Amino acid sequence: MGRFANISLVNFPILPAKEPGRLQKTLDRMRGFIADAAQEQSDLVAFPEICNCLGASEPWKAAEPLDGPTITALSEAARQSELYVVAPLLLDDAGRRFNCAVLIGRQGEIVGIYRKNFPTHSELDNGITPGVETPVFETDFGRVGLCICFDLNYWEVGAGLCQNHAELVIWPSMWAGGRMLSKWAMEFGFNMAAVWKEQSTFVDVAGRELLAVRREVSDRSGRSPVVTARIDLDRRLLHPDFNLENLQTLFKRHGPTAAFAEWLKEDCHLIFGSQLPGVSSDQLIEEFGLETMRDYLARVRRDRKAALASAAEPVYANGQTGAQDGERV
Repeated sequence: MGRFANISLVNFPILPAKEPGRLQKTLDRMRGFIADAAQEQSDLVAFPEICNCLGASEPWKAAEPLDGPTITALSEAARQSELYVVAPLLLDDAGRRFNCAVLIGRQGEIVGIYRKNFPTHSELDNGITPGVETPVFETDFGRVGLCICFDLNYWEVGAGLCQNHAELVIWPSMWAGGRMLSKWAMEFGFNMAAVWKEQSTFVDVAGRELLAVRREVSDRSGRSPVVTARIDLDRRLLHPDFNLENLQTLFKRHGPTAAFAEWLKEDCHLIFGSQLPGVSSDQLIEEFGLETMRDYLARVRRDRKAALASAAEPVYANGQTGAQDGERV
């Protein structure tokens, strides 16, 4: 049936480091970009890493509490425009500093906070505390996960977001991400939206680039740096193994247009989506015993572990395995 969301990213036009009243001017700009995203009927708008102090001469000293000026201003803007906002900032939490991304809801409420799991050495040297969790947050259009910049290099962050069933991962960063975005999308089966000051990139569940827009930092054209893409969060990534026969059964029962199924032979992937009114992809997957790529890879890992455990058991002349009478277990 499709479950679409309009997602906006902002190629952030930073101010000079010594600009007088820099934070207030930055927040004023950000409120304007949120309004621009609302004009594009966006459901969510996201900014780059540490947007409250991006380009400042000493950003590590700019940490704020959750009720500080940045989240206060952006929460009000989110409420006025009735959309979700991803606000990355340096957060001061009871004296500890974190590189965070805060998800703000349509009514200006705090939906959730992600703390960067893998700060760089520069961040660690400047007192940034690593996060330890990979939460995924429920929104009215789907399940949204967050990660930040250097996290993209670490499999365990993506695996955690996958385990928590993210459908869309927002990645605020200081670099573009490149082919790593596709790798994560394919392995973990979620859409990705990557945003830094010079580029916005959208990648689907099969790792295909949907849209990539670059913006020169010195752009003075006056155009809004908001980039918006329409994403179907009901699409699922499957492996052809064990699914093709069940797909045939689905089409026989519900008709040839009941679902979208695209076979990417070179990648050995299937992109699947329900086209039945009122029926989600997950409902069809459950009804017909289909298996997502996520679940297939997890099953292989479990079966591999069981096979290795079995292979480690001793085999005796009588063909039996395991411990014998009198043998220490």
